Amino acid sequence: MAGIAPTSPTDQYVPTVTSGSRLFVAGHDPERDGRLVYRGRVGGAVRVRDTDAALRLATANALASAREAAGSLERLRCVVLTAFVSTATSEALDPGFLSGTLALLAETLPSGGCPAVWLRPAQGLAAGMAVEIELMLEVVAGRARHAAAIRSPRTRARAGARRPRRSEARTS
Repeated sequence: MAGIAPTSPTDQYVPTVTSGSRLFVAGHDPERDGRLVYRGRVGGAVRVRDTDAALRLATANALASAREAAGSLERLRCVVLTAFVSTATSEALDPGFLSGTLALLAETLPSGGCPAVWLRPAQGLAAGMAVEIELMLEVVAGRARHAAAIRSPRTRARAGARRPRRSEARTS
């Protein structure tokens, strides 16, 4: 980028990047008023039952960055949701913990649609955060459109919703 020189190493990191009709929202943490609310590993310093609340708070922060970048959430739909959970126990990787996050996306993004979901374990996240959320959003032209039901090519039956798969591989 000619003419733009970062003044410090952190100046080169931005919370969102737009590419065509896509808005990529970098990892957001469960922070409120500048303070990390859920710090530590889930199943240790953070109770497993708090995973849903931590993911929902991180998602709210990611949506705030998206709103700031796009000016509004009205014409956005979530294409991909990636949730990282810093945990040593598989109990914290229950896809049910994403129900609050998915409900928040449905409430705040009127363009609808169900995103592809990744629920990933992490051995540790930056600044000791318990969870981290990344979003890939898409600008929907005109009125909100709902995808047609996907049918199986063999049976022509309506495909059922699949629960997100858990990756047993550790990240970072």
